[in-house]
Amino acid sequence: MKKITLLIMMMVSVCISAQMDVEHWFAPMGSNFPSSNPSDNYQRIYLSTKETTPFVVEIYNGNNLIGSENISKGSPARFDVPREYIITENNLEKMAVLNKGLHLVAGKKFFANLRFSVRNHAEIVTSKGLGGLGEIFYLGMPEVNLGSSPAVSNHTASVIATENATTITLSGYDPTLVFTNDANPLSVTKTVMLNKGESYIFEINNSRSQNFTKGLIGAKIQSDKPISVSSGTFSGRIADTGIDIFMDQSIPVTKTGKEFIVMNGNGNLNSPTPSIMEKTLVIATEANTDVFLNNNTTSTPDYTLANPGDYIFVNSNQYFPLSATDNIYGLYVKTSKNAYIYELLAGSFSNEEASGGMNLIPSLSCFLPSKIDELSAVDENKVVTNSGTTDTHDVKLNIIAQVGSDVYVNDSKAGLNGPYPVLGTNEWELYSMINVRGNVTIESKNSRAITAGIAGGSTNVGFGGYFAGFSSVPAIAKVGDCSKGQELVVDDIYDLYEWSYSPDDTLGSYVPYPGTTYFVTPGAKFGYYKCKVTKYSCLPFRETIAFKYLKCTELSAFVPTTIGNCRSIPVIIPAFKKDPNITIDTSKTFISQKPAEGVAYVDTSGAVHFDASGSALEQVTFKYYFEGIGAFPDSEEVTVTVNIAQIKLKNTEQTLCLDYKGEAIYNLKLAFEAVNSDPYKTYSFYSDSGLTQKIPNVLTESYPSKPDKIIYVVVTNIYDCDNKNEPAEILLKTFELPTINNIEVSDTDSVTINVSNGTPGYYFYVKKNGKETDFIPESVYTYFDKLPARLPINDGKGSYRVYVKSADNCNPVSQNFSVIGISNIITPNDDGANDFIDYSDLLTKLDPRFEVYDRNGKVVFRGSPENRYIWNGKSAGRELPTSSYWYLLQWNESSTSQRTQKSGWILLKNRN
Repeated sequence: MKKITLLIMMMVSVCISAQMDVEHWFAPMGSNFPSSNPSDNYQRIYLSTKETTPFVVEIYNGNNLIGSENISKGSPARFDVPREYIITENNLEKMAVLNKGLHLVAGKKFFANLRFSVRNHAEIVTSKGLGGLGEIFYLGMPEVNLGSSPAVSNHTASVIATENATTITLSGYDPTLVFTNDANPLSVTKTVMLNKGESYIFEINNSRSQNFTKGLIGAKIQSDKPISVSSGTFSGRIADTGIDIFMDQSIPVTKTGKEFIVMNGNGNLNSPTPSIMEKTLVIATEANTDVFLNNNTTSTPDYTLANPGDYIFVNSNQYFPLSATDNIYGLYVKTSKNAYIYELLAGSFSNEEASGGMNLIPSLSCFLPSKIDELSAVDENKVVTNSGTTDTHDVKLNIIAQVGSDVYVNDSKAGLNGPYPVLGTNEWELYSMINVRGNVTIESKNSRAITAGIAGGSTNVGFGGYFAGFSSVPAIAKVGDCSKGQELVVDDIYDLYEWSYSPDDTLGSYVPYPGTTYFVTPGAKFGYYKCKVTKYSCLPFRETIAFKYLKCTELSAFVPTTIGNCRSIPVIIPAFKKDPNITIDTSKTFISQKPAEGVAYVDTSGAVHFDASGSALEQVTFKYYFEGIGAFPDSEEVTVTVNIAQIKLKNTEQTLCLDYKGEAIYNLKLAFEAVNSDPYKTYSFYSDSGLTQKIPNVLTESYPSKPDKIIYVVVTNIYDCDNKNEPAEILLKTFELPTINNIEVSDTDSVTINVSNGTPGYYFYVKKNGKETDFIPESVYTYFDKLPARLPINDGKGSYRVYVKSADNCNPVSQNFSVIGISNIITPNDDGANDFIDYSDLLTKLDPRFEVYDRNGKVVFRGSPENRYIWNGKSAGRELPTSSYWYLLQWNESSTSQRTQKSGWILLKNRN
């Protein structure tokens, strides 16, 4: 009965998981392509899933949500990533802690791959999901062909942390290599500490004369908490001509294996000479790793790698033909100890040397999925080339399957080449398909294990990626966080799950832990966890390596403190809230959230500082993290709120009437305090912006000055901070005075005056023979709320002055005018009465004119300063006959007044 039950369970077990996962991480990449045109750059995340019910994928940069996409089976999504989140050309951002990289999260599993390009070059980085997170990695990348005239090439590895206080160390490289922007050159290791979501880019390039034969190939990255790693070259020259991007996300050593199959890309393997582009990189993770190729079953390996990180490149002439006419080749690799296998390939058959790509190859296992459901738009990768913009490319699909698999692509066998046998093993077979387009689902209908990768490109573009198999090695990962709840998970493709727990990971210390599904919720039970997984179609069971589950970080907060904007907070010595006596590992203390302004830092002793200098905010918060010593240390994150007493002053102005010298006596103290009521320890007034001319205290309430001057105010607050860098301003002003526009005298009994400017209404007074400096009593002014103003003339002809004040009641403006008496008769008989017409008052006017005409319109007299505008009835000294004559008078009272004109008839009576 047990045998029948087991057989039924084996028949119904369908494994459809691949690199789909609920979380994906992408470390940023360092480009060294010179000055790429921003419009030539593209970077886009492709998302897809097998789930038929739509769900949301959230995309984070650090702790900031930058976007989200809804996806479901048949409805994949694309998310355009702003370049500053994932790729940098700035050398100052190499070997520096960055807030770059992506973290994708959803409630259900999904595929995620990053496709990116610069002009003529492109690549795909396929996320390995939680299977890509770990603590020990060895780096893979191509050798760089410097050639006789080397192009700019680099080796780069980037990391992104998934936990706070993660210490990361790079080692195993030539210590004479000089890293880009490295503060500690010629060191045998590079170490950095990162917070969750922070990232770091290691880079060397050939801008210096240094040995690139190995570069960073086989270098080791080790961390004390899970990280994600990407490695390769952003501008790798492998062939004598052409440069391309070779990049992929790595996996930890715990996810590597011992058996692999490599299928070629689009490079020409039918050539009698090996393809420069098509080759396989093997990297050892342990000492004395033997490498056997194809059908070598002897005790003599093809290669032996003596040390961890040692490597070899297997050339394409060691690949065996599957279908030479179709350019389909394979390579079977078996190692005595776990190893990394990277495939270097060409994306374009027609332009092989300029179209490189790189794939990390998953190890073979019956734990591989039987269905990869679904990969989205496998032929897409937007690239600007010299001949235009390309969105789609020629793509070759390579499939590795257990022998006897019933393989379909999109529920069809059309166009599928194979199965092909593998030289060296009878347990696996190979398939290939060319010109693949759109969304792709690969399935073994009889539930046998498969994995699949693509090689694509066109003209100068090449790229590749494997989409399944990196979770085939059972391993525990942590999802969620302390605030929302954490789970320990393995892949959900297995039939049985047995969890166990140990407080110290010692032999015989593990005890069963409740849970029969692919996840458990450990809560506060920190320690080591393992899980035995059983897949009926892939016996026997397997057990994960121990996963170290750490305590959750306690969250606390400081009582807000207040400082001045030029000050620092008192030094904070971290101590655990629950027990101040717990010893702290000061090397793990760091600022986990930076303030929006100001500078927070941790000194070498582990003390926390914050300096507010330069901050214009009234409140900032920052967080610091610290932890104790031990295998399962306590940790705490403290939120510090700092109130910053800013000196925020309002500029003001004071408006006064001027005296006759054009000055006013200003009260600077009153003007400043009217709009700035905060209590300040001191404040000073300066007459210059350079703050060198201080105004004496005795004058601050009675400062004589002409208007349109700026006074500068410097204060010192109770925190001994001042505002010298941005002093307040007091603008000294005066009221706008009225302008007399027009004075019009009506005969000799009244004058009409029109004014503008100033503040309505207006006060007027007319005085004969008035002076500009006259004091005019308030009582004699006449108020007019409407203009023009008509005022009486009571003292006959002569010189007058009008005085005008606006409602501001400042000193009046004034202007002279004349009352010109008009005579209608002249009798020049020397009797002392009407012997001449005297308009000598015109001498005080602007542009005066006095002319007399006879009945025929002939000018008989023209006034001038020489004759003082006085006519005695003669013309050129000759007496004129008795008759009526026509006269014309014109003048301007001022340069702004309207022209006054008078005319009429004069009767001249002579004695003859």
